[in-house]
Amino acid sequence: MEKSSAPRLRLDLFLKRSRLVKRRSLASTLCDNGYVTLNGRPALPGKGVHKGDRIEIRYAKKAVLVEVLEIPGTSGKQGEYYRIIREQIIEDKLL
Repeated sequence: MEKSSAPRLRLDLFLKRSRLVKRRSLASTLCDNGYVTLNGRPALPGKGVHKGDRIEIRYAKKAVLVEVLEIPGTSGKQGEYYRIIREQIIEDKLL
C-alpha cells in the first residue's frame, strides 16, 4: 500500500493522541522549535504521519525514537500506536 492512500494524521495530533505529548499546543511548539524529527528530518506540526514512520522527540532530559504502528482515530480508545526503538537520557552539560 502506498503512503499517499494510507491513513494519515497531522504530526501534532498524532503526538497528542498517542500520548507522547500531553497537549497539542506543546506538540506544535516542539515541532516549530526543531525538537521533533519525522524520518530523520525536522518536521512542522502539519506534516502527515503514516504507519511505519519514525518520530524522534527531544524532551528536556531525554530523547525518544518511536516507530508508528497505527494511526489513532477520533474515538479516544487506547491502543498501541507506537513502538519505542530507542530511549536516551540527555545529560546536563554545565560549565
